Amino acid sequence: MFKLTFTFGMFNAALGVVCYATPAMYESGGIYFFLFAISSLILYLIHYRWSLLFQARMFLLAVIGYFAGFVKLIDPSLLFSPVEPTSQSFEIGVKMFGLTSLALFGSFIGITLGFRRSVNVYQNPMARISNVLKDWHLTYYLTFAVIVLTGHLSALSYGPTVFQGVYGTGEGQGQSLGNLQSIGVVCTVLNITAALFINRRKFLYGSIVAVSYFFVWGILIRGGRLEVLSGLLAIAICIPLLNQRITRVTKRQMLYIFLTAVFMESWGWLRSALTTVDSEAMFDGYKRLADSGIYFAGTVSGIATSFANTLHMVEGNAITLIFGKSYLEYIPRTPPEFIYPGRPPDYSSMFENYGYAAIGGFFELAEAYLNFGLMGCLFVPLIISFLLSRVYQNAFRGGLFWFLILTAILSVFFRGAWYQSFAFYKSLFTGIGVYLFVMAVISFFRTSLSKQKSFGRIAIGGNK
Repeated sequence: MFKLTFTFGMFNAALGVVCYATPAMYESGGIYFFLFAISSLILYLIHYRWSLLFQARMFLLAVIGYFAGFVKLIDPSLLFSPVEPTSQSFEIGVKMFGLTSLALFGSFIGITLGFRRSVNVYQNPMARISNVLKDWHLTYYLTFAVIVLTGHLSALSYGPTVFQGVYGTGEGQGQSLGNLQSIGVVCTVLNITAALFINRRKFLYGSIVAVSYFFVWGILIRGGRLEVLSGLLAIAICIPLLNQRITRVTKRQMLYIFLTAVFMESWGWLRSALTTVDSEAMFDGYKRLADSGIYFAGTVSGIATSFANTLHMVEGNAITLIFGKSYLEYIPRTPPEFIYPGRPPDYSSMFENYGYAAIGGFFELAEAYLNFGLMGCLFVPLIISFLLSRVYQNAFRGGLFWFLILTAILSVFFRGAWYQSFAFYKSLFTGIGVYLFVMAVISFFRTSLSKQKSFGRIAIGGNK
């Protein structure tokens, strides 16, 4: 299976380079390019049928560029977003398609180099984590409090519910700590882990209440989606990992995933329309756009816009390649804005500076292309997938530190994949911070308890 997938993937990457170099070939032979690309994607997904994580990685990387290629296959004059039509030329759409094929092969190589299924595990993760934490009751109550707190702070930062105000109008108090929801997700997984280890039903019920408050009241009902999706993914992957199980997708679960995706995409539309238009206008919106020559796919179209804008700016010489500058700026962007107000801005803001409109973030392949051009779309996905798979393997071997690092990465998985790769980088500090916090609190209570026992022995000895 590996040789077949590798061969198809390599050939598909070569065809992607051809599309990138000579987009005109797609106009006459686009159906063959596209069908081969979809066949290669299906092979990738079948090859990783044993891992939900790697399937999600490949699918999220593919859907943006392949959607643009699909729209241009139907009709070169069609648009894939209602925003910034000037950057959605046939040539740009085909280049997006070709670069995506190259990126998928790079990601496949990265995962292959980073993860080996036949790994020797001397002790399952649950046992090794238990050896570190030991006091699961303390861990449970500590993470429970953090979950409730992050839920409350998330509600304040997002503002009113979508039934009371329009999402994205800035009515909330803002968020001084950018990884707040990530902290909540990491503590959610750790809290559920503690509840399962304590193995008493009331603790599991308590986890369900706290997690529901965080995800639903703190985020979802106020218009947030990505953090909820990422949190569910983190739970689905990390909890089975405790017993050395790799999460895979069954046919029934595929239906649940599809329904969840439909709900979240519908919620993305509804959150900005519940207080402004009637339901008929909401459900007819997609049809009206299609009739006008715009194939709008919600979030996918928004992210595709940033990808198209970046290619259009580079190809039109509005900007030049920056050769790693945006990645080096991750370092000064690490501190929260309230600590370092002068830190470099998010690169998604550059579109407005150059007169482009955008409704998405700064897609992984857009950033890779802005830095290193064609080769960036091969090597950046390779490196990200390699690091992701190595962290997954280390967590699979066991140990609290890598378990929390993996959970932190998964807590921003959708945002990192589509909106900004910086989220993956920042999540590392979230995982490290939660690890140090939990260990410090547990150490403090252990020391206090040890001192109390020592004083008790002295007192008993003195009475004798």
